[in-house]
Amino acid sequence: MTRPRDIDSVLEAWFLDGPSEMPDRLFEAVFDRVERVPQRRLARLKLRYAEMSSTARLIAAGAAAILVVGIGLAALGRGPDGKVGTSPSPSPSASSSASSAAGAPIPAELRHFYLGAFRENPKLPASQDRSILQFSDSTFTYNETYLRSTASAPAAGTVRLVAENVSGGCVVGDEGLYSWSLSPGGSKLTFSVVSDACDSRGATIAGDWQRSDCPNPDNLCLGNLEAGRYASQFIDPFIPPRGDWKARFGALTYDVPEGWANSEDFPSDYVLKPQGATDERGIHVWGDIVIVSEEDPCAETPASTVGRTAQAMTEWLASAPGVAATEPVAVSIGGLDGWRLDVSMDPSWTTACPFSQGRPLRGLFTGTPGGGFHWGLERETQMRLFILDLGDGRALVVETEAPTKADFDAIVDEATAIVESFNLPR
Repeated sequence: MTRPRDIDSVLEAWFLDGPSEMPDRLFEAVFDRVERVPQRRLARLKLRYAEMSSTARLIAAGAAAILVVGIGLAALGRGPDGKVGTSPSPSPSASSSASSAAGAPIPAELRHFYLGAFRENPKLPASQDRSILQFSDSTFTYNETYLRSTASAPAAGTVRLVAENVSGGCVVGDEGLYSWSLSPGGSKLTFSVVSDACDSRGATIAGDWQRSDCPNPDNLCLGNLEAGRYASQFIDPFIPPRGDWKARFGALTYDVPEGWANSEDFPSDYVLKPQGATDERGIHVWGDIVIVSEEDPCAETPASTVGRTAQAMTEWLASAPGVAATEPVAVSIGGLDGWRLDVSMDPSWTTACPFSQGRPLRGLFTGTPGGGFHWGLERETQMRLFILDLGDGRALVVETEAPTKADFDAIVDEATAIVESFNLPR
């Protein structure tokens, strides 16, 4: 299989989400990717990267400059005198004194991004359909810039917040006390209001949250998961290409057993893997891919003779040269109808691609021409595919794969149960 992870998906999420919504770690990671992406190779994959065009570099650099200004202004905020540029945070000594008076620093297990459904709050802009909490050792913010408060831990399992600005409906100095608890594995958080002078903050923070502990610094995926039900926060397979996208919490929900992790959550793809997996074994969900060109299966060119519906794609996969496929079985997953089939490389296929280091490779899927996406079968690769109709002439592809049959057999039952637990509300 081949699958470049180039700058496109990162910038897509970055531009669409908006500079006031993205964490500093994503901002810094984009700079890093702009410089390194043409040289990077993902483990085990035979990839090809086109050098970024000068236009792409200018766009990325320009966007980065805009973000510097946007994030800088948001971070600087307005001081008590109303002037931009005054730090909203106390000086280190004042912060230390306040923390000592109010309680201990926020415990390390809370110092993550926590994701949840958007909280209806007339004092906050409804620019996104999701919510993000973030704690440092002494501060708290909601959706990166709102409800900024000093934070401390007066006792185990409690947090005290003191409002530092009025964004979100609080008055500077409004104090709130909260209790919190984590699930045994730490991947889920529950906040409860003990008391808060700022009703708006209490209504926004209370409830259940998912920890983001993503190994990919460019993303807000969840990372390692304990057994339970989880929700995506970026992918939305129902948004057409270049459509009016925004983050929609819960566009995909699912159950996992112990031992799985969410390693990617982008606008058009979502990945679940066994914890610790360093290759592409796992479940890949794609909202906007098509069959590769039949004339050149190594190219990032859509097939001109294969439709984009689940039926058309399944029929092609079941009979394509170089593909050994099981008989398709009708399925219904998460409210979408489609087909399931297992595929591997036909032993008679010997064609290599320019980027496959001389080894046979049977291309299956691609995306937008030139978008850097090409995915297919290597000699030992095993795949289970769910091709599901989105209802608009496009298909959602859910693929479980592993590099060998033994690896595939080890995960396929659990992976299939996870896929069968999917819910995909429109």
